[in-house]
Amino acid sequence: MSAGPVRGSLPPVRDLAHAVLMAVHEGRRLDRELDKALSLAHPRDRGLLAELVRGSLQWQARYDHLITRFSRRRGRPDPAVAAVLRLGLHQLCGLDGVPPHAALNETAELCRRRAGARSVGYVNGLMQNVRRDVFGEDPLSGRAAREARLRPWFDDLKPGSAAWQAAWHSHPLWLVERWRGRHGTAACDDLCAWNNESVPVTLHVRRAAELDATLARLAEAGFAAALHPRVPRAVVVGDGCDRAALTALLAGHPGLIVQDATVQEATTWLVGDAVEAAGPASRLVDLCAAPGGKTALLAGWWPGYLLAADSARERTQLLGDTLKRIEAGDVGVVLADGRQPALATGSLDVVLLDGPCSGTGVLRHHPEGRWRLREQHVTRSAGRLTELAVQAADLLRPGGCLLYATCSLEPEEDEAVVATLLAARADLEPWPDDEGRWQRLWLPHEARGDGFFAARLRRR
Repeated sequence: MSAGPVRGSLPPVRDLAHAVLMAVHEGRRLDRELDKALSLAHPRDRGLLAELVRGSLQWQARYDHLITRFSRRRGRPDPAVAAVLRLGLHQLCGLDGVPPHAALNETAELCRRRAGARSVGYVNGLMQNVRRDVFGEDPLSGRAAREARLRPWFDDLKPGSAAWQAAWHSHPLWLVERWRGRHGTAACDDLCAWNNESVPVTLHVRRAAELDATLARLAEAGFAAALHPRVPRAVVVGDGCDRAALTALLAGHPGLIVQDATVQEATTWLVGDAVEAAGPASRLVDLCAAPGGKTALLAGWWPGYLLAADSARERTQLLGDTLKRIEAGDVGVVLADGRQPALATGSLDVVLLDGPCSGTGVLRHHPEGRWRLREQHVTRSAGRLTELAVQAADLLRPGGCLLYATCSLEPEEDEAVVATLLAARADLEPWPDDEGRWQRLWLPHEARGDGFFAARLRRR
């Protein structure tokens, strides 16, 4: 990774951030590139580096609208200059602790090093105009105060329109239009706003008897944690926790799993009745199991034989590492493509299929994901999910259960796959719970967690 000149022996934090943004623009994985950059940064700069990168990506459309409003050039700036501007605007519009004059000076120097001296005047002029016209000379702190100044500069997009929501909440226009059509304008607004909220760490406590001890252990280690108000055995760790320290703590505590509360709730709803009906000889396969969160939740809870499968060797290794950490020695792990599973037809009591999807329910975790996603990806994913569901149904014995799930909010990947499967298989039927529900959608802003779809089917 090129990082420009160094101060002492370490690259400047903004150069590292720019290098990560350019790597992501070229198609490389954010987590991997950010980890590389963090390893090169001074420890005191690592929090700023992560915020610069993730914030610039998260608010990309908002900052691009400001660039359009204040630019004196026609057309979009080239990618290197655009990355410089987004980093500068995030310091000016999105962060406390960076004085405006420092944001402007650092952005101009970053432009000189990373995008060339010819663009410095353009970048500096645009940043100066934003500072003067939007914020004036008043020092501002707090997101609400900054947004109050920013919001009028988006009025040209007609507040409440799809274009306004896409720019203000920084989401792709095609996705906003989809959500408005399905959920309505107000719900779309709430959903997009939720995707820009910070993501606290949520833990699952594998043994209910250890809840109090877990809270005490976290408090002793310096973490502010509390029980989730709706999901049993879910513990929410306060925002801004030291994630490296938490990872180190988890390494020594196999009874704890990092897992969103919605996922915990949905998995319990999906599998709970099957667990009650199962015996020591019952067989369950988690067909697309990596990285292993749901398998880890099931380990020690499922009374019979538990098998976890995934199609990628790297992901299967990650799955094995997860199970090793929680000491789930009785779980089988197999490398297998769910569309051609190395399992006998009609041999399983339960198949859990949480298939690979567009991930539109978990965009708050992946600030770069919203910009890489295309509408055709949803259609392509729906076809793959249908193939997986057909194969999963073949694995069931008579009376066996197919538990289907995605972290997508899109009907093509959710209800449509289930409907296609039911239409093609006369031996499958909905399997309702005690309240008559057999498929459910958790919208993120309503569930206050990840978005999730789940359906319960049974072979006659």
